[in-house]
Amino acid sequence: MHSKADKLAQYEVGWWQAHHRGNKKALLQRMAKLYQLLFNMSYSEAAKCVKHRVAAAKEHDLAEELEDKGKQKESNKHWKKAEQLLRKHFTLLVKSKLRSCC
Repeated sequence: MHSKADKLAQYEVGWWQAHHRGNKKALLQRMAKLYQLLFNMSYSEAAKCVKHRVAAAKEHDLAEELEDKGKQKESNKHWKKAEQLLRKHFTLLVKSKLRSCC
């Protein structure tokens, strides 16, 4: 029988592998399972939450790429978008935690 820590480690490595392999569907599924177990959320809540985080990570990558090319104004737009997406991510996460504890 696998412990909770075993499953968490498996899902974490699983999404890393999916990311490396460019498998967006598997990445979203494994991250959602990680969140589901880690934060005691329903799978559908976790999937919504994760979608915002993945989208924010893409904006982060674009922002860094543009910033490295000296295109600060364009980069700032992507940093701002990443922040907006993470705000949605954390809002869903906090709401889920409040529902599960009270």
